[in-house]
Amino acid sequence: MAPEPADEELLRGFIGGDERAFAELMKRHEDRIFALAYRMTGGRADAMEATQETFIAAFRRAGSFRGEASFGTWLYRIGINTCKDLLRKRRDIPTEDLGAIRQEGQASSMEESAAVRLDVSRALAGLPEDYREAVTMHDLGGVPYDEIARLTRVPIGTVKSRISRGRRMLAQALEQADPHESSKDHR
Repeated sequence: MAPEPADEELLRGFIGGDERAFAELMKRHEDRIFALAYRMTGGRADAMEATQETFIAAFRRAGSFRGEASFGTWLYRIGINTCKDLLRKRRDIPTEDLGAIRQEGQASSMEESAAVRLDVSRALAGLPEDYREAVTMHDLGGVPYDEIARLTRVPIGTVKSRISRGRRMLAQALEQADPHESSKDHR
């Protein structure tokens, strides 16, 4: 049995006219991109939309892949940008006041879980872009420091610093967003 072709080989095949090669790339990476999108957007429908948009963008930009990073990292970067665009659009849409539902004692564990995901998405969206990008790529995507440094064209020390500071800022934002913590302070 022949070894499976590398992602970059499949991409070259697709650019050369083999549409099955792109389908194989999608199959290989769709779970990872969906997981990223779900973590960033906090919802299944948004994650599905972002995943689809990521692959459409990759399909359109296949010829621009320069091989500076692995195909998976390049695709992941497209996914991050797609999610950021989607989150920017969603900021203008009012969300249900889950805090009021909780006070009435009617919140289910699913609604609370959705509220936590929404808090994380908002906190992540509130980070400066450089920090959000580094934290998302490393902590959510498992992209190694050196590859993030190559993609963002900054020294590896800067990448590590951005991730560390971004995590601290994220933790602070989540502490401030915790409705249970704020109610304890007012007693």
